[in-house]
Amino acid sequence: MKHRLARDLRVALPACLITFLMYLLCGRVYGLFPCGSNSVVWCDMEQQAVPLLVQMRELLRSGESLSYSLLDAGGMEFYGIFFFFLSNPLSFLILVTDIPADLLVNLLVFIKLALAAGTAAVWLRHRIPSLPGTAVLLLAVMYGCSGYGLFYYQNLMWLDIVVMLPLLMLSLRRLLESDGKHRAVPYFLVLCTMMLLCFYLCYMIALFAVLYVGLSLRCTVLPERRGETARKFWAASMLAACVTAPVWLPCFLQVMHSARSSSTVWNLMHAWLVNNLQDKLLLFGCTAIVFAVLPTVFRGLSAGRKKRDRGLLILFLLAFLLDPVNMMWHTGSYQAFPFRWGMIPILLLLTRAGELLTEQCCDAVPAAKPLRRPVLLCVSLIAAVLVSDAILVRFCSKQLSAFVSTLWVSLPQFFLMLIPFCFLIILYILLFWLRQTRQMTVRTVTFLAALCFCCEFAMNFHCYVGGAANDDALFRQTVSAEDAVPAEEDDALARVRMTRKYAHANMVGALGNPTLAHYTSMTRGDFMHGTKRAGYSSYWMEVNSTGGTVLSDAVWHIRYQLGTKSDLSPWTEPVWTDGRLTLGKNSLLLPAAFASDAGPDALASLPMGQRAETQRFFAEELLRMPELVHTDYPVAEQTDVSLTVDENGNTVCSLSGNAEEGTLVWEIFAEGKQALYFDLYSQTTTDLRTVRDGAVSITVNGRTVEQTYPDSNRNGLMFLGEFEGSYVTVRARVHKDFTCESFGIFGIRTDLLPDALAAAEGAEVSYSRGVYTADFNADAPKTLIFSAAYDEGFTAEINGEETEVFRVLDCMPAVRVPAGENHVVLRYHVCGLRTGLLLALGGLLLFCCLLLLGKKLPDPARKRTDAFCVTLTHLAYGAAVAGVYCLPLILWCIGAVQTVF
Repeated sequence: MKHRLARDLRVALPACLITFLMYLLCGRVYGLFPCGSNSVVWCDMEQQAVPLLVQMRELLRSGESLSYSLLDAGGMEFYGIFFFFLSNPLSFLILVTDIPADLLVNLLVFIKLALAAGTAAVWLRHRIPSLPGTAVLLLAVMYGCSGYGLFYYQNLMWLDIVVMLPLLMLSLRRLLESDGKHRAVPYFLVLCTMMLLCFYLCYMIALFAVLYVGLSLRCTVLPERRGETARKFWAASMLAACVTAPVWLPCFLQVMHSARSSSTVWNLMHAWLVNNLQDKLLLFGCTAIVFAVLPTVFRGLSAGRKKRDRGLLILFLLAFLLDPVNMMWHTGSYQAFPFRWGMIPILLLLTRAGELLTEQCCDAVPAAKPLRRPVLLCVSLIAAVLVSDAILVRFCSKQLSAFVSTLWVSLPQFFLMLIPFCFLIILYILLFWLRQTRQMTVRTVTFLAALCFCCEFAMNFHCYVGGAANDDALFRQTVSAEDAVPAEEDDALARVRMTRKYAHANMVGALGNPTLAHYTSMTRGDFMHGTKRAGYSSYWMEVNSTGGTVLSDAVWHIRYQLGTKSDLSPWTEPVWTDGRLTLGKNSLLLPAAFASDAGPDALASLPMGQRAETQRFFAEELLRMPELVHTDYPVAEQTDVSLTVDENGNTVCSLSGNAEEGTLVWEIFAEGKQALYFDLYSQTTTDLRTVRDGAVSITVNGRTVEQTYPDSNRNGLMFLGEFEGSYVTVRARVHKDFTCESFGIFGIRTDLLPDALAAAEGAEVSYSRGVYTADFNADAPKTLIFSAAYDEGFTAEINGEETEVFRVLDCMPAVRVPAGENHVVLRYHVCGLRTGLLLALGGLLLFCCLLLLGKKLPDPARKRTDAFCVTLTHLAYGAAVAGVYCLPLILWCIGAVQTVF
């Protein structure tokens, strides 16, 4: 065992070191940390990985639990977020180093991809024992530097699966080997580790395992060994599912409550048959040797193993070409990154490349002396690659880096990259032919292939990593506000919101400030719905906390506004500034737990339709002053535009004739002191963009308030200003037709609001480790609403007795309290965790029973079990092919027919 481990380390460590040094060397060119001060953060890394790392550090250093976070989305379960993004042990480096998070992720990317090369080297050494060490190193480094890592490195957790995949392949090989030992423990351990590191990509891993084992039983496993193999495969798989249930079950439940939901059937019926091919081709093209290898998979098919590999690659090729099939590999839909499973075929094809280097034609005669022409041709092709790369980088650098600004490969980038790509494929094909005809040694082929690979890696690094290098000024600007909230603030729920999106949503919470803002796939659907109705901006899976009103801020206990000084509301007082951002303190708040005479049923849902009615609902049900909200402000003038109301109550705005723009004018007298708000909105799901975006621009008394409204980052209520006893002219220039659910102008009486808030009943709340506590003296039975986001994981006690937790105002938790003194405790626990722990315990007990009794089973029972497991494997394989390949194509055909007729 020690000898085998030492041999593995001898090949893994050099592969890790070479890959890491290659990344450092290229990083040095672009000033990337640790060889400079630039970062590779962009896209999901900038919006999620970096702030979530900082937030995890904040939670742990403050003594909070990783199961629940007060900091984001009005308070939310952090358990699923941890296992979604942060469960790799390398993430905890954030706790032991002072390296800024946006620079630390550079190291994490380089280290993970280097580890991927190391595990690939171990796999190749075991899979192809006759492959020379230099060739093993080359192919392993190719895997660590493959297009999957270069395209998708901003999703740090996906790189964990890239690291573990070669070990999964090795464990499956151990399980399926023909020596009769069928070792299942390595497969069990690897599967558990992958589930802990990135549970949601394990759907694809499980699908691949079923396809791989199903084909192996047909093609490579001896008939007399199939029963035992299938039995051990299912036993290890089921045990791994049970043992990891405390991870995947709570996370699955959290995802099911998120806003990331759509109709799989509808998506498949309306999908393109072929889509995003340029992204997939260039992702593969970062390791062009795989294209040179691909044709060889379909020849020499006598061996069962080759039949299995051919079957697998045919399945992957279909998923590559047919987008409905690819969508089913992604559980039915995806917004970007259309090749999350791409590391699997890359590893399989690199393994095939290693086999080709050890194969040779039987009738080939070794060359008596080195052939000059083939060598010269290879050198010429390498020179062509170098020259084309240099010309493209010199004159087309911006086009080559389009991916790092759009998430998609542009057509100009694709066609430019085809030039060196074609040279590389021809060169690799030539090298394989020279090797198989014995005109070159493996050493020479490996050396020339290494030169090719260095050229293509340098080019691809420039396109997908170097093109993203930046000094991350936004991160530094946001971090400057880390200590903005006064240290003496003793209100645990005092929230901060941005006046505009000056930072990514998760960064406010990362600074240690509770906020409504959040962006991950775990953002709850009811929370997004409730905050939208309350007037806050939201799109896709993000609530960025901008928008709202003085009244909704009071309800959500938003004590601070962060933005430029000119953005701050008149009722806030600046308490901090760094010259760019200013923090304003708001004193117009409800208590952190506020009471209403209405019952939970009456408070359950916010009004649909006009969002002004939501504000009136707040005023009436929570403050008993509906007169706070003024909505009777009709349009006074219409030019080249008409306004109508359809049968659903939606406002329809249409430009007249051939007019390119129209104008709507409101003439308003602000009675008393009013904060005026403009709205143009329809409740949307998770659309990235809507047809209403950029519909209007707004001026108030001749002053431009907004040039393009709404848009993705600003579709909450627009604050027009605070006015007292004066006339206000609001002019909206209409740029296009639109239909919306909520439209118009309303006002909130800020002169009456302070007294209304002061008269409101409620209690201050203390918070610690997922527990909210409030003491409230009620003169009659009331509904006590906590200024927090509702979750099914909440339980409540009133004076030590359990009571029901209600969801009110769409997304807030509440309890019904009796008259008198009440000590209310709202406690959070992770939904599904107890059940997951019971499953884990049951699985372990079952494993122990099988271990003790398995060998004592009579042969007839063992044979029946084995036959059942073989049948189950075949059924699972058939179900996977039918569900992932046949069903989506049938649905696509139905959708196509519906579109035509």
